[in-house]
Amino acid sequence: MRAALFQAWKTLLAHKVKSILAVVAIVWGLVSIIVLMALGEGFYQHYSASFSLLNSDSQYVQPSQASKPWQGLPVRRNIRITEQQVERLRESPFVEQLAIVYENWEARVSDAHGISITSFVAGTESSYLPLVKQGLTKGSRNLNHSDEHHHSRVALVGDLLARRSHLAVGDKIKVHGIPFQVIGILADADGVNFFANSDRVFIPSSTFQDIWKKEISNLMVKPVSGVNGEQLRRNLIDFFAKQEHFDPSDNDALYLPDFSASGKVLMSILHGIQIFLACSGAMTLAVGALGVANIMFLSVTERTREIGVRLAIGAAPRTILAQFLIEGMLLAFFGALLGLSIAILVVFLLSKMHLPSWIGVPVVTSDSIGVALFVTCVLAILAAYFPARRAAGLTPVVALSARV
Repeated sequence: MRAALFQAWKTLLAHKVKSILAVVAIVWGLVSIIVLMALGEGFYQHYSASFSLLNSDSQYVQPSQASKPWQGLPVRRNIRITEQQVERLRESPFVEQLAIVYENWEARVSDAHGISITSFVAGTESSYLPLVKQGLTKGSRNLNHSDEHHHSRVALVGDLLARRSHLAVGDKIKVHGIPFQVIGILADADGVNFFANSDRVFIPSSTFQDIWKKEISNLMVKPVSGVNGEQLRRNLIDFFAKQEHFDPSDNDALYLPDFSASGKVLMSILHGIQIFLACSGAMTLAVGALGVANIMFLSVTERTREIGVRLAIGAAPRTILAQFLIEGMLLAFFGALLGLSIAILVVFLLSKMHLPSWIGVPVVTSDSIGVALFVTCVLAILAAYFPARRAAGLTPVVALSARV
């Protein structure tokens, strides 16, 4: 085996140009597949985090209208959620956490110079942002129980509103003419914005009620462990049906969107994008493998007389086959080693560049390396085998009489 490797190495050195071209073809294909898979993985991780709300069991609850008569009560009557009902709901065995949301779409909000910046204010609790998987920028803090208890005049500002109005943590704004301090800026949702949070102002729910005295607009509810989304929705309908006296089979009385169905579709799309990028890279690698095969066929043609001499002096066809296979595998080995190093370097440089945020940060995973190396090995074996089989199939008479 050592002698065969040494002989293959000497042969490759004797045909440097062809060997370099073969290695370059493999390097190009391997770099393509790893970089594309790294971009796909970064894209997937970025948006799977953005879509985490869709894959959670947290449930959005919004009161609507009864669509069925019940116990003498008419249809189309408005369903209300009261604070007393919410407190009872907090004690329910199927609820782990919830957050109240009050909304005012006609509020007057201005910056320190009196310039109007938005009309959308929400009053909520400290649990709201974690329940909707919404982050904050560096230096920000969330609302807390102290803010709620002391009716603090503090505010969180959506990322889009903050950019448009040039607001930063510590700035002052006025809500309904009352000064509020900005304590946090919502993190950029990169277009994944299910509740229009990027353009609104959040204040403590107690402070909101001091100003406007409105009814609860909606809730975010997180179930206890072991209760899935479907069970939670059924429990919520039963709970509020008793509280508000509507038919438990009336699915229109409460708006309870099932985010999980959309989440599965979106995650499938993300996986599809990953597969498409991986296949694109694999096709590039396949083109490189064809280049290697052509170079190997050319090598067999140029060395026909040499093969004939070796066969004439007693070399077995399997020895010729093994010789060319080893040469092909050596080319694949050096190409894979160099290609993997360059691919990791390229991905590292891309991760340090200021790419558009929607692309995410490219990531090289062990799975992508494994897939790339497996595809490389398979294609390299195929690219080397057929030229090697052709060489082993030559007869000494034909090979020695060949004109090269």
